[in-house]
Amino acid sequence: MEKITIPGVANAIELGSLVTIQMPSNELPLTIHAAPGVNCMEWAAEYNDELNQLLISFGALLLRGFKIEGAPVFNQLFSLICGAPMEYKNRTSPREQVHDNIYTSTSHPNDQYIQMHTENSYSQVYNRIIAFYCLVPAAQGGETPIADERKLLKRLQPETVRKFRERKIKYLRNSIPGIGLDWKTIYQTDDKEVVSKHLNAVGAEYIWADDDHLRVKWILPAFQKHPLTGEEMWFNHMYFGLKSHYDPILLEYFQEDDLPFATYYGDGSEIEASVVQEFKDFYNENSIVFKWETNDFLLLDNMMFSHGRKPFKGNRTILTAMAQPFTISA
Repeated sequence: MEKITIPGVANAIELGSLVTIQMPSNELPLTIHAAPGVNCMEWAAEYNDELNQLLISFGALLLRGFKIEGAPVFNQLFSLICGAPMEYKNRTSPREQVHDNIYTSTSHPNDQYIQMHTENSYSQVYNRIIAFYCLVPAAQGGETPIADERKLLKRLQPETVRKFRERKIKYLRNSIPGIGLDWKTIYQTDDKEVVSKHLNAVGAEYIWADDDHLRVKWILPAFQKHPLTGEEMWFNHMYFGLKSHYDPILLEYFQEDDLPFATYYGDGSEIEASVVQEFKDFYNENSIVFKWETNDFLLLDNMMFSHGRKPFKGNRTILTAMAQPFTISA
């Protein structure tokens, strides 16, 4: 009988005799390996409570060796463990819907690195849970680095924490034809009045430069309390939107106010290079990077763990699902 002990919890968690457990490392999150022939749905139904307890304690789980084999079963397994998948709204990433609310993880070009981020942390409504399922691993590269944001918060300089707590974070976003997502894709509507009503409701500042170009600015806190644990979390999209991630040529091409997506302190001032370096150093030193295997199922507490994507060669199909929506506290 496989058991796992959680720090601070008296009784070990049992996961049955059909799996083995590998503790987290720099190369893998907490990993549950299936024995041959395990029925993933039956096993997950029996140990659903235990899986959720492990997720809230460790923040990341990798199920490996289970026979999933496609989007429909991924949808069923995710729904069983986490609840019904959410529709992907207020989008930042190009994605294709493949089954119900199951999407490709991203359609960004395969030579691009996707910076570390927590999903939807730029939005008023976010998902506590995100999962990834490997249908086809890349021939080379294509890893999905993950990092514990709780450790990040402990590593940040007190002055850095103070600045973000006091100033919050300002987001800038432009939908410009041919550059990134258009506003109809972002908001999943072709009605400008619906978009304007939404932006008014969330207190965003916006301008319709023309029918196709929408510029939006909004401010959100850098920190949120975890809805289940009450723990204060570093939860925002600041790192993803840093201008230092842009190709310098693109920065010369765009006016400041026309950047596709950018982040600043809440007062509009630039985030210092020394502060940016704190985050770069943390992710370089503390990201967990593993090679995808077919049928891998990665489950993350989206507030506890960030994720990214490395460039790759060959075909790669990683599917994603999100669940358990919450509203950001101002």
